[in-house]
Amino acid sequence: MAAIPASAAPAESAGVFRDVINSIFEPGVNRGVLVVMNCAFLGLFAILVYLLFATRFNLHVCALTVIAVLLFASIQWFIVEVAASRSRQSSSESPSKRTPKLKKKKL
Repeated sequence: MAAIPASAAPAESAGVFRDVINSIFEPGVNRGVLVVMNCAFLGLFAILVYLLFATRFNLHVCALTVIAVLLFASIQWFIVEVAASRSRQSSSESPSKRTPKLKKKKL
């Protein structure tokens, strides 16, 4: 059985906190940042749901809840689209390394 080269092996997570710190020095967003962001939104939603019941569905709290849900949905959609774009880009780069030779037409 052949060993997998270190460059082909998937990067292992060193922990959420370390991933967030490392993301400062790396381009893009890593898994740790996404986990922290999702936890922050979870906390926000918990507080907004509590406020909805505590204020008897105040119009302002309802509006803030809708805005937060739409913001969360748009961020999640954007993350999915960026991942899909990267996978399309990487899959299109591998076959394009070989450029087809064009035949010259005789006039």
